[in-house]
Amino acid sequence: MMKKRLLAFLLVFALLAVSAIAAAAETGTVTITGGTLSETIANVTLSGVTLDGTDQTATSASGSNAWSATDARGTGAGWNLTIAATDFSDGVDKTIDIAQADSEFKIQLLDANVTITAGNTKPVSAVTTLTPIPDTGSLKFLSAAINTGMGSYAIAPNFELEVPAETFVGSGTYTSTITVTAVSGP
Repeated sequence: MMKKRLLAFLLVFALLAVSAIAAAAETGTVTITGGTLSETIANVTLSGVTLDGTDQTATSASGSNAWSATDARGTGAGWNLTIAATDFSDGVDKTIDIAQADSEFKIQLLDANVTITAGNTKPVSAVTTLTPIPDTGSLKFLSAAINTGMGSYAIAPNFELEVPAETFVGSGTYTSTITVTAVSGP
């Protein structure tokens, strides 16, 4: 009787072993296509100033500029954002020359104002203090190192325009063209 139970046990074990060996495997496939490197910016609104014989400063509300950057390329090549601006003009004959030391247009991007929407390590600001934006050339203000900055990021820079007391400008609205460019490589 013991031999029959042992034989039955061995037979069941052998059937289980054969069943495990007979299992088939299938594969799953997916095609992934890299996207693009892009940025989205919006108009910058500065506070109004009233000339009163003293230097004035027009500022944007802290964190009010809702910009974004996306690296969907899937390469890990890193990237950076640059900014340039033109002089502020009334559109007729008066300008605020942002190249002058006392009428600079400045950007600041605090680390707390760069957040991950979806992605890996966030990019790093190069302008954590108010930094003049050139009216010729450009300024690198945000950078993602190799293998970082892959995904989407919310960016909220702050801006300031110095309006010196001796500025010869009339009342009115002054505008500047701000250009932000996404560039491959940190």
